[in-house]
Amino acid sequence: MIRLVAREGTVRTEERTLAYVERGSADGVPLIVCHGTPGSRYTRHPDEGIYERHGLRAVVYDRPGYGRSDPKPGRSVADAAADIEAIADHLGFERFAVVGGSGGAPHALACGALLGDRVIRVGALVTPAPSDAEDFDFFAGLADLNVKEFGAALEGREAIDAFIQPLADELGRDPDLVIDQIAAELPEVDRALVGREDFRVVLRSSFSEAVRQGVRGWADDDLAFAKPWGFEPEDVGADVRLWQGELDVLAPRSHGEYVASRLPNARFELLEGGGHFLDEEWSVVFTWLAACATEAGATAAGP
Repeated sequence: MIRLVAREGTVRTEERTLAYVERGSADGVPLIVCHGTPGSRYTRHPDEGIYERHGLRAVVYDRPGYGRSDPKPGRSVADAAADIEAIADHLGFERFAVVGGSGGAPHALACGALLGDRVIRVGALVTPAPSDAEDFDFFAGLADLNVKEFGAALEGREAIDAFIQPLADELGRDPDLVIDQIAAELPEVDRALVGREDFRVVLRSSFSEAVRQGVRGWADDDLAFAKPWGFEPEDVGADVRLWQGELDVLAPRSHGEYVASRLPNARFELLEGGGHFLDEEWSVVFTWLAACATEAGATAAGP
């Protein structure tokens, strides 16, 4: 008999408290999800039943400074691995899969590089490339909003805080205005998805919770992307699959192709006509991630 899970929890590490939400089957394949930038533990698929149908126990956590997780100023992308390991230990996950979309994808890759055999598979959707990548134009193809945001991050904490503050304030008042501002620079396929109420409900919830503590989590994400990740893509030993929307302008095609070219065990899938929000692709992603249960013996002992 499948036991369903949909609850919130916290983990106390030596440094701070991390908040998370579980969805899916309590006996399912352990999967830790890294939300985008900005985002929060309320990030989810609009169809909440998708986790149970794919036999997953999916855990989404607030990165430091987001939602109810304590901040960690100066954190790197690589620091996510220790936080995710602490959550896995707390929940009794011996081995598990990790997935991240957009700003969450590099954090998922960090686990594949730093947590050894505990991580069976890594899914990375619309991933940005490292900003310090050699012979790579990080800004090519980026939407103007992202060019300005990342440019502010390169200037430092004061500049990125000042850039994000009006957006964070507006998310507290009317998240739809910020969602529409972002959508205005996206291709039609993304605008159509953002126009769907079931999808927009998730964005409202996740974005609003993201700025519970103000700009901190969002700004710290951007500052982490503006410096070396703390690991090399070549160090990611886990099996990785990358999905990339052909028309994406928030994490353009060239970014995903660059990251894939540096990973030792990766498969790159370009989705023709796809944008940044790959809502319909998640069923394929979850099917691939769940397959690790029989292939590598992922287990969840339960809290």
